[in-house]
Amino acid sequence: MKLSAPPIRSRNSASPHGNSPTTAPGYANPNQQRVIAATGARSTSRDNQTIYHLRCGACGHDYGCNGLDIKARLCPSCQSGAPGEPLRDPSPSLFD
Repeated sequence: MKLSAPPIRSRNSASPHGNSPTTAPGYANPNQQRVIAATGARSTSRDNQTIYHLRCGACGHDYGCNGLDIKARLCPSCQSGAPGEPLRDPSPSLFD
């Protein structure tokens, strides 16, 4: 019996860890909402989601958003989007 490697699956991924490209810093959705960074804080609106720091490309407003909502997000300040999640300092890590 000959063993072979499993097939390589193509993913549209911005990172080698398999994260969605919509959560990568620098990603901008069609509404000009740009990902600044992952905060590491847990989402208050969706289970098992992390809050990301977003900045509006139109007005510069900074706010938090869970990873699932980034792709269709509207600015809460100038585009009548839903209120953003709170931006908090990341929790201290054991290795900081």
